[in-house]
Amino acid sequence: MRRLPALSLLFAALALAGGLLARAHSETCWWVAVLDLVPPQALLPVPLLLAWRASGRRRWGWAAFNVAVALAFTVGQVGAVLPDRLAGAAQRGAPLRVLTLNANFAGADPTRLAALVRQERVDVLTLQETLDRGRDAGYGARVQAALPGWSLARHDELVTLARWPLRESRAVTFPSSPHAVLVTSLEVAGRDVTVVNTHLPTLALLPSPSDTRLRRTLPQRVARRLTVRREFVGVVAGLLRGAPGPLILAGDLNAPPRGELHARLHALGLTDAFQAGGTGLGFTHHARFGHSRIDYVWARGVQAERALALPDVLSDHRAVLAELRLAP
Repeated sequence: MRRLPALSLLFAALALAGGLLARAHSETCWWVAVLDLVPPQALLPVPLLLAWRASGRRRWGWAAFNVAVALAFTVGQVGAVLPDRLAGAAQRGAPLRVLTLNANFAGADPTRLAALVRQERVDVLTLQETLDRGRDAGYGARVQAALPGWSLARHDELVTLARWPLRESRAVTFPSSPHAVLVTSLEVAGRDVTVVNTHLPTLALLPSPSDTRLRRTLPQRVARRLTVRREFVGVVAGLLRGAPGPLILAGDLNAPPRGELHARLHALGLTDAFQAGGTGLGFTHHARFGHSRIDYVWARGVQAERALALPDVLSDHRAVLAELRLAP
């Protein structure tokens, strides 16, 4: 197979270029954003097949090269997190367990959800899509009723519950749209902790009734949604400046960890709890056949000791549990 070296180098170059492009422009260029929706694991068989062909011809160097490319692709593009040998050391500071879930239009059973919260000893619960398709807002109250003594804050589809009293709750809207984040503050072991609950829009590949009425093209639809997502980064930056203490950002970002949004949040000083304390792929959507990690817990001022997408199927998303510890 004389073309083996050329094909191996071509795939490696294209994978690197695609990763850099998504990291730099998936929130600014509509066509990059659309391409970034394709799960990259669909291409993972390519370097593995090349490695197999190389080993069959005893070209061990090229076999090793393609295995290395497959591993780098799995980590860099698919988003796998490798085990951390240093994990597990005893930490000081108050523990804080956060669970986030997209409830799929109030479809997650409140009783089962409350049982999961108790089982995982959750302290803070953030929910998205808590309005049903008729825009009924009673779901949060039903979850709260299943968790006696818990405090609740709500704005539109966003609901945040905590086993401690909430000091403050407010919605922060985006500059040019009705989208908002729900910001709550609570006291944990004498520390003020800010919790930001969010749900960012999808890219609207399929037109909504208003898109059809206004004859918006695909580039126009995606560009409108990307504007909202870029404004979100500015909103988060403002909240970080205004809340010097520990801050938790949790919710459905509708964006994979390889993209520009992930890079921008990291640049703000936030830590992706799954990257810091998780292992494996951590896919959260779809719940029954995962292909993407789009639900997150981000944090500043805390240590992420463990994070995972729970196996329980309550919604079309998996719930994400993050075991955090406040810095002493």
